[in-house]
Amino acid sequence: MYNPIKTLKTNTIGTLNMLGLAKRVGARLLLASTSEVYGDPEVHPQSEDYWGHVNPIGPRACYDEGKRVAETMCYAYMKQEGVEVRVARIFNTFGPRMHMNDGRVVSNFILQALQGEPLTV
Repeated sequence: MYNPIKTLKTNTIGTLNMLGLAKRVGARLLLASTSEVYGDPEVHPQSEDYWGHVNPIGPRACYDEGKRVAETMCYAYMKQEGVEVRVARIFNTFGPRMHMNDGRVVSNFILQALQGEPLTV
């Protein structure tokens, strides 16, 4: 959200560059995507055939739409150019600079463990 244009360019142009490289050298490409491609889902849990409920102009749209375009490009390169691709939609991760109380499952586990509380599953 800090730099939406750079985020969008990284997800789109960066993926396009990597797909071109994979095609040139005959490599398989793994795209680390995100559950954000579902937007604010109306279905829980999401199945692979669920297309999502996305706001293309919302505050996280550049990230969400960038990942959606990146996935689309991967499958287009697979169909048209024969590039072997894999897409992993990663859910519920935790990393540096994330807020402990963001409400995600991993951060909830960490916070509960640090406070000596039982883990909510």
